[in-house]
Amino acid sequence: MIDLEDIDAVPVADLPATIARLAALQARAAMRLEQAHHEPGADCECYDADAVAALLKCSVDLVRAKGETWGIARVLARDKAGRASRVTYPRALVHAYLVAGTREND
Repeated sequence: MIDLEDIDAVPVADLPATIARLAALQARAAMRLEQAHHEPGADCECYDADAVAALLKCSVDLVRAKGETWGIARVLARDKAGRASRVTYPRALVHAYLVAGTREND
């Protein structure tokens, strides 16, 4: 990636070409981001706690207890005491978590 210092080092005569290249890179990145947003099932398909437990090779109780902490759970509703009563596990979050490969076992 280009840093601010790199831009400062570009000769003034080369700035138009550099700006065009940066605009092309920005357009490409925006296109990829838009495509990723519309990938089928990326963030609208969800797992239940049993499926997540099987994927993570841990207990359902651990998934329920640590899902929010691990960043894989989305709480849809809470009871009057503030406890999560409706929780879903979006496929994209679970897969990102699996790729990262980190989990606290406490």
